[in-house]
Amino acid sequence: MLTVLQEKLAEAHALALAATVVAQKVEAIVDDDVLCDELAGMRRDAEETRARCLVVERLFGEEAADEILAHVNTTREKAADLAGAWFKAGTGPLAAWSFLAMGEAAEVAAWNAVSVLAGAHPEIADLAAWAVDVQFRHLEVALAGSIRLAELADPQAPRYG
Repeated sequence: MLTVLQEKLAEAHALALAATVVAQKVEAIVDDDVLCDELAGMRRDAEETRARCLVVERLFGEEAADEILAHVNTTREKAADLAGAWFKAGTGPLAAWSFLAMGEAAEVAAWNAVSVLAGAHPEIADLAAWAVDVQFRHLEVALAGSIRLAELADPQAPRYG
């Protein structure tokens, strides 16, 4: 059985996995080189987060790490279902970027919770501190990107899709 800390770590890990998929979906819709470069950097950060999570999760031992990974996969599937439904609906660039911002906000919340829960686990606290900084930066990029896309959009154009 997972502890509250292990469960929240698994959820943060899963959101990092989902972020790589969402970034790819958004990049396919967005036609802006600056924003696509930002997305590529966010994907790299998500991949690094995943690698760091795997290292920290192994500190709990093989059995717990396997259980954490099972929770990661379940949570990632839920996030993938949500993203799939969102992007199937003929999502335009601005709406896609809004979905990205929601995901980044969820990652900030999850990593902040991990940070608080880490307590006597310095390795987890270090990972969480690093991830909180990364996710706040990603959230700032996501919020700025939605403004950029809104500025580039023709408000009188027909709706996307």
